[in-house]
Amino acid sequence: MNQNKQFQANLTHARNLFREENAVIRIKELPTMIIGDLHGDLEALNTIISLKEELEPANIIFLGDYVDRGRNSAEVLSRLLELKIASPKNVFLLRGNHETKQMNEKREFFDELEDSDLFNFANIVFEEMPVAALINKKIFCVHGGIEDIRKTTAITKQNSFNYLWNDPSEIPGLNFSIRGRDIRTFGPDIVEGFLHLNDLQMIIRAHSSLDTGYKWWFGNRLLSIHSTLNNHGTPAKGAVCLIKTDQLEIYTYGKTEDGTRIIDKTRYYL
Repeated sequence: MNQNKQFQANLTHARNLFREENAVIRIKELPTMIIGDLHGDLEALNTIISLKEELEPANIIFLGDYVDRGRNSAEVLSRLLELKIASPKNVFLLRGNHETKQMNEKREFFDELEDSDLFNFANIVFEEMPVAALINKKIFCVHGGIEDIRKTTAITKQNSFNYLWNDPSEIPGLNFSIRGRDIRTFGPDIVEGFLHLNDLQMIIRAHSSLDTGYKWWFGNRLLSIHSTLNNHGTPAKGAVCLIKTDQLEIYTYGKTEDGTRIIDKTRYYL
């Protein structure tokens, strides 16, 4: 089976799995590992898989943006789909803003495939992906951010735009974003209102390019993580986090003279 046929088979199988999942996944088992943007970075994915094998988490959540920018979008996505197919109840792939046709039809993902039918099918599959995840009823995971102060039960796959696109900001309230007309930034008051309404402790999201791999916001109420080793063409550190019963561990990795490896581990108490 050639590469594109295998990719299509993975998409078809995964689509059926995504269809069975709600817009918001609910996860109880810990530890759970959380991964940010990968953007076709095969080296970062290999590092993450090695770390996963070492830590043996009960679950792993990928927060989206699997394609574009990197040189191996199709291969990264196909391998992630294979992980999902192998462990459908323990591996979760959330949708990112690059898992939308408006973003990837003029970028590297389309150029890689060289097959418009397969490209269109991949974007149909993306629409079936879940939007967010709740860990232990306390931690809300999403690609971009929150839309407003509203219940998580209001989130649907059809109306997911702002959860894929919005960003945190130190400016209170909901404000217009430089990313686009319908995109918003959300301030610390919106985060506190959302967490209080849903009886949650914190938000973990991706979407922001970070040289350091992660960034805390709002007194550690929101964590941004970035898992690719490339920040718009510039080498960067990547990071993933591991949620335990009363701890959050952040593993940072980067390129060294000995290859890509873990260079730091930081523990926070929840």
